[in-house]
Parts: sequence; C-alpha cells; structure tokens
Amino acid sequence: MRRLIGSIAICVLLAASAGCSPASRGPQAVLAVQTDVTNWVPGHTDEVLDIGLPLLHNLTGQTVRLRSVQWVNQPVAAHIISIYAYRYADIGHGVIGLEGNLPIACPNEYKPAPVTAAITAPHHDSPWFVVITFTINKPGVYHFDRAKIRYLTGGHRSWQYQNLSTTYKIADPPLPGPVPIPRSGICG
Repeated sequence: MRRLIGSIAICVLLAASAGCSPASRGPQAVLAVQTDVTNWVPGHTDEVLDIGLPLLHNLTGQTVRLRSVQWVNQPVAAHIISIYAYRYADIGHGVIGLEGNLPIACPNEYKPAPVTAAITAPHHDSPWFVVITFTINKPGVYHFDRAKIRYLTGGHRSWQYQNLSTTYKIADPPLPGPVPIPRSGICG
C-alpha cells in the first residue's frame, strides 16, 4: 500500500512538471486555433463533401506531428469517407470546402497521404493541409463546429480542438437525383 501511495505521489509531482502520462494532460493548443469564422454550405444528400482544416501553424518551439483528426459530435447521418493530408506544394492552395472525392477526381493534384505525414516545424506554417471527406444521407441542418486533433510533440501525445464553425444545409437532390460533378468543377 505504501509503495502504491508513493508511486501516486511521484506521478502527481511529475504530472505537475512534465506530465506523468499523456492521457492525464488534457487538451493543449500547439496549433493556432481559428476564430471569428463561420461558413454556411448548401448540399444534397449523398453528395461527397470536403472540409479542410485551417492552416496548421505551430505555436511551439517543438515539431508537431499529427496522429489523427476526427469530427467532434459527428451526426449519425454523416459518413466519413476519408481523412487525408495533402501538400500545399502539390496544389498551390488549401481547401476550405469542396465537393467530390478529390484524389479520385483529380489524381494529378490531390495526392493523399495519411494524416500522420503532416509534420509542422517549430514556429512555422505546415506544408500540409488536412481534408475530411464525407457524405450526409438525410436532409437537415448539420453543424461541423469542431475537429479534434491528436498530435505528438516533444515525445508527448496530446490533443486539441480546432474550430471549423461550418453549417451544412442538406436537401434531397432535385430529380433525377444526384449528378456527378464534372472534373472541371473540382480540379483546378
């Protein structure tokens, strides 16, 4: 029992200074968080939609590597197709919102990499941007307010929220039903 109490006391002291375990740390904003932006996007059921995370700017003096990105409070009607990282150098810009499965529609521009490829140097903008591709299968109003970003920095795993503040108004498509977007409407 004494050994257990001593171990807990050491862990508490370490957690206060350097973190005893990554799970005990809670959210730590190491990437700049977007504020004062709201988007309203119309769409149709079962259309492929894309939402990009804002610029990943590292606020710290250590390298940040993304581990995962997820939609916070994802509605049951929303189905994630993919979450990929893309290089700005390949496209020349990031993505706020688009329609279509980007690597299938535009394979020469959108070369997907796993989110874990997104590494950001200390105090720099990332050369990577992240896009979440999804569909919504029921009409309604859906809020994509935040994404949860898990990352690794300085040997510690932690996470933070990123504000997306995007509302999708999804309606059934007009007859005859969903029509594929031509490549010229997706690719730059």
